[in-house]
Amino acid sequence: MHSTRLLSGFAVGLAVLQANAVSTWTQLDAQNTGKQRLSFTIKTEKTGRNLRFRVVVAPKDAALSPLLNASLAVFDGTNRVVSCAVEPARRDPSATYEFEVSPKYLEKSTFTFGNMAESHGQPMPAGDFYWFYLKDVAREE
Repeated sequence: MHSTRLLSGFAVGLAVLQANAVSTWTQLDAQNTGKQRLSFTIKTEKTGRNLRFRVVVAPKDAALSPLLNASLAVFDGTNRVVSCAVEPARRDPSATYEFEVSPKYLEKSTFTFGNMAESHGQPMPAGDFYWFYLKDVAREE
C-alpha cells in the first residue's frame, strides 16, 4: 500500500514536470536580434566561393544551458541538400558556431540554436529555440 502511494506521487510529480516543459521558437531578424533574452552576434565573410558564418550566443537576461543544440539545414529551393548538427567551435561564457555555405543556397537555408531546458544535468523536452534564414544575415565582406 505504501509503495503504491509513493509510485502514484512520483507519477503525478513527473506529469507536472512534463506539463511545465514548454518550448519557445523565435525567428531572428535585423529588427529583433537585440531584443532577445540571449545576445546574438552574427557575422559573415566571403571565403573563396563560400560565405563563412560566425554565430556567437552569449548570456544576457538568461543563462546559457550546459545543454546546447545547434543545427544547419541547407536547401536548394524546396529540396533539402543537407542538415546536420553544428558543434560550438568555442565554449566559454558564450558559444561560438562557425560554418560555410555556398551563396546559391542562402535563400531557404536556416541555422537553429537551442538553449535546452535541464534538470539536475538531465535534458528536458523543452527549451528556447532561435532560428534565422541565412539570407537574412548574409553580408559578403
